[in-house]
Amino acid sequence: MPGFEIICLANSRKPSGRCIAGLRTKGEGWIRPVTKDGALSRRHYVLENNTDPMLLDILRIHLQTPVPKPYQPENWLVGAKPWSLIQRPAEDKYSYLLNQYINVGPELFGDTSDRIKVEEFTITPAKASLTLIFPINVRWQITTSYTGNRQTRAWFLLNGVHYDLVVTDPLWEDKLKPFTHGIYSSEQIGLKKEQRVLFTISLGGPLRGEICFKLVAAVIILPSTWH
Repeated sequence: MPGFEIICLANSRKPSGRCIAGLRTKGEGWIRPVTKDGALSRRHYVLENNTDPMLLDILRIHLQTPVPKPYQPENWLVGAKPWSLIQRPAEDKYSYLLNQYINVGPELFGDTSDRIKVEEFTITPAKASLTLIFPINVRWQITTSYTGNRQTRAWFLLNGVHYDLVVTDPLWEDKLKPFTHGIYSSEQIGLKKEQRVLFTISLGGPLRGEICFKLVAAVIILPSTWH
């Protein structure tokens, strides 16, 4: 059962569990551990110290075999061995690794829409379903989803193109719980101008088997020592 050391860059909410993903610290790209049904439950990702993985943790994880999907080529089947926390948070020496994977845009996964039809992947499989961006002019919307539930969305610019994507980072959703429905600037929700915000963008699994939505899977406030 292969083991990998990763820097955690997503611990994202899914209807049936969590999506955890990260970059291999040796610079070999993204990994997304999954089960046969997709989402991870806590028993799969709880660390040996009984905490959950946090953004920018260095983790040692155990996986079985690659199980790529046409829309998610980074998937690996999760193993049975517990995951280990190596470092929390990662040292600033890892900033070089993240910088290698920054997407300057304007496209996300091949176009500038907020979704991709699943049928498109039967013709041309996705080259990636995870990426990092530095969003510009971020605004935050609290609204109601089509199912009637509270929803957090991020409005931002990437190389001049406007995006409006759902946020599935549960810690960020919790941070915005005190805010009523509306649209807020980053300053209004408590972010300082000097803070650098990094998004992990993920291509979600098919909704009703038809559409994969682009999601803000993680909102990462980079430490001031990172460059």
